Amino acid sequence: MTTQQFVQDVQFSLAELPFWRNGHKPLPLEGNSAPMEEAERSRLMAWTEALEEYARDWDETFGGRPDYFTQEFWYMLVGCLRAHWAGQPLTVGQLAQTMKSGSNRTREERIKRAVDDGYLIKMRDEGDGRSAIVRPTEDLEALIVGHLTRTMATTRQALSIPD
Repeated sequence: MTTQQFVQDVQFSLAELPFWRNGHKPLPLEGNSAPMEEAERSRLMAWTEALEEYARDWDETFGGRPDYFTQEFWYMLVGCLRAHWAGQPLTVGQLAQTMKSGSNRTREERIKRAVDDGYLIKMRDEGDGRSAIVRPTEDLEALIVGHLTRTMATTRQALSIPD
């Protein structure tokens, strides 16, 4: 499967999910306190298992290293890869802003750690030699594509979405 096919498959799969069709807005909370039917509880249990598997797989993808904790690094690494796939690499500052937590120094340290560990490459922007851009390495792309492929299959199974 090519990267482009994978991205198209993910977009198609996500478009089938109710929360995605709802324009990315969370479903309303009112009425959720009523007793839940067994079928709904079962679907939510399957979904929580898929989410838990997603987090476990991410940790295993990075060798179980606490240095690459899901919440702190997911936005940065996946954001860098998505920008690369779109042909719009991010500057160091833009990549730092993709992270949801941490001071500027903490964010810069995370980027440096990912560069030092061989997941990201910092280089001068060919169009504007003054800016530094960040690109994923082939190793990072392979790791994330593997992770997303495995977890997409788990999620599809949990939500009974056919292949």
